[in-house]
Amino acid sequence: MPEEKGSDYIKALQLGKEGAGEYYRKSVVKTEQQKFLEQLIKEKKLSCTKIADVACGGGSLTFHLRTIFPGASFSLCDFNPDALEIAKELNGKECSYSVENIYSLSFPDNTFDLVCCWQTLSWLDDPQTALNELVRIAAPGGTIYVSSLFNIGHDVDIYAKLTDHTRPEGQAGMSYSYNTYSQRSVEKWLDGKVNAWKLHEFTPSVDFSYEGRGLGTFTVNSEHKRLQVSGGYLMNWAILEIEK
Repeated sequence: MPEEKGSDYIKALQLGKEGAGEYYRKSVVKTEQQKFLEQLIKEKKLSCTKIADVACGGGSLTFHLRTIFPGASFSLCDFNPDALEIAKELNGKECSYSVENIYSLSFPDNTFDLVCCWQTLSWLDDPQTALNELVRIAAPGGTIYVSSLFNIGHDVDIYAKLTDHTRPEGQAGMSYSYNTYSQRSVEKWLDGKVNAWKLHEFTPSVDFSYEGRGLGTFTVNSEHKRLQVSGGYLMNWAILEIEK
């Protein structure tokens, strides 16, 4: 039988399990992107009772959103069971957890007021199918926020495979998808399926430093703006906001 789509991702995480766990736990510190998301939510004056955190990792996004929506129910899911265990440690029994494949989520149609998928779309081989699932589970009038790499300045998609030779999974010959999507592709994927969408370009307001030789974020200040780089790869972060 063919392997389930995304199983290579799990294999890579299992090889780099120690580093992945350290990353998940460190991510509980509120990031610049988390602050940006909270600003967007505040400006939109969202009121939500059912929230999905898809590809939740260690659950840090939900951890911070729970202070904004204290009365809401949260459903966290990830393809990696180890990540969900960390999410449970962080968020406790008040939330629900399930192992899910983002390409075929088990949630019913039209379920959630708010759907979030953070720093995941760029690492998928089939982003359109994943985005369709996020739209499907959102309720009519609901909002979806997707953090990913987007090429706002050019009509160019970049589909890349990166191998980090400093990590166990890279040393075993495994590579990651590390993609950047154009606005034109996003428009094609969402055409006729949602009421509105927009891309909010994200530029960090502080400098990051990284001295290693593998994947790790640092910033470079150009004449026009602060650029974010990881492993020699330009990271054009943006938040895709969708109104279903």
